[in-house]
Amino acid sequence: MTYLDDLEKIVKINSYTQNKTGVDRVGDIFDKWFEELGFEVTTYTRELLGNHKHYTTPQNKNAKTLLLLGHLDTVFPEGKFERYSQDEEWVYGPGVCDMKGGNIVALEALRRVYAQNIKITNIDVLLVSDEESGSDDSKHLTSELASKYDYCFVYEAAGKEMELVSGRKGVGTFFIDIYGKAAHAGNSYLNGSDANLEASYKLQKLVALTDIDQRYNSKCW
Repeated sequence: MTYLDDLEKIVKINSYTQNKTGVDRVGDIFDKWFEELGFEVTTYTRELLGNHKHYTTPQNKNAKTLLLLGHLDTVFPEGKFERYSQDEEWVYGPGVCDMKGGNIVALEALRRVYAQNIKITNIDVLLVSDEESGSDDSKHLTSELASKYDYCFVYEAAGKEMELVSGRKGVGTFFIDIYGKAAHAGNSYLNGSDANLEASYKLQKLVALTDIDQRYNSKCW
């Protein structure tokens, strides 16, 4: 079985972030693959989200440690985009790039090391289940685990020109409370205050903060 066969197998499983059953099915398959290479599996069970997976190898305290980071979930709900196909140049399907394909690349690299009868040490893998929805749950686990490693590689896609990506933009979640004032629309219109209208003003100002030039001139891109 080639790595493309493995990719096809997991791409055909819908692993939309909210589809816990599908995400866990993909995780269980990776369990088997990594166990074949001598990794131990730690499962961080979640009730509503898919389980996060941490695959570990024996540690040599005199050597640097490396974490390979990926995610199991994809963005497409069931019935939206689930077909797998390939031609002479490209592979098509949900997650072939972001990032089931990246996970397979990491796995295949480790397989080739293992095939040379080299015992894999100091290289661990973390696959989380909620990256596409903002990593609200897994970010705490990732932060805790990643601090224990010297280096971390993320196996998502390269940049637009195939360059190595060494950093990405951040994501923030903010809450704004806007209070209106009810008033009769016929007799007391001017005494009221429309919270929805005020929200629209704030939204336009927030969008105006976008600075495309700063984004693409950043060293991260």
